Amino acid sequence: MLLTPRLAAFDMDGTLLNEQSQMADATKEACRALQEQGCKLVLSTGRTYGSALIPVDSFPFDGYVCSNGATVYEADGTMVHRTILPKDMVIGAIHALRKEAIYYELHDTASNRLMVKEDRERLEALVEEDTSVEGISMRRFAFYKLARVVPLAELLDMVQSGESEVVKLFIWHNSPERLEWVREQLEPWSNRSSITTSGKHNVEVIPHGVSKWEGLRYFCSKWGITPDQVMAFGDAENDREALTEVGYSVAMENASPAIKELARYVAAHHNEDGVARFIRDHVLGHT
Repeated sequence: MLLTPRLAAFDMDGTLLNEQSQMADATKEACRALQEQGCKLVLSTGRTYGSALIPVDSFPFDGYVCSNGATVYEADGTMVHRTILPKDMVIGAIHALRKEAIYYELHDTASNRLMVKEDRERLEALVEEDTSVEGISMRRFAFYKLARVVPLAELLDMVQSGESEVVKLFIWHNSPERLEWVREQLEPWSNRSSITTSGKHNVEVIPHGVSKWEGLRYFCSKWGITPDQVMAFGDAENDREALTEVGYSVAMENASPAIKELARYVAAHHNEDGVARFIRDHVLGHT
């Protein structure tokens, strides 16, 4: 029996996108066919709105849940919802994370990915000396190239004045032990924020009560769609709430065992057109 979703929500990295961070032609074709059947398509990502648009190459999604649900956008890019992190928490977290040379970014409602200039320079000095897999992978990541660098004093002023409304902190490191240190540093604000992850090498801090599912509920309400009519694709911890709540939950083959366990279906690997193949086989009814 074919599945009949009225809304399909897609995580991006490790799910909709291949290893080159591209939305493959086969995926575009399957999504277009799904849309032609009357199903609404929503990107559901940890990325900012600006960085979510880059790899999908103008594909006409019907809505966007970004920064793990902290921001929600209509199809035309109009922001209809935002939840920001408390200013004092962001400033305190910056000071805490600066104790070590570690990669972190601040994501705001203007889709800026902000880095402290002094910390970037300190990190670059280490990365240039580092010929390990960690150093090479750091230079390879798109986020390392796209961040906007701001002097510490200026960045703190941007946050304090409200010029920059921060919705997410993104911290990356290859070592689980260092990420555990990060979690310890952020513990003082655990009652005012939530920690999640979009992969085994990062920690993402978002406002308390925010999730991709909470963002998707806006579109369910707008279009009169019930949770059991929603299909969600994901591969990581930040997809947990969405995969738990929807009627058609689909984990990727490359997802962690815990995420695959809670999903109703498992799609092929994200680098093997897993989303496209699942849609063709289980919704459209052809290969």
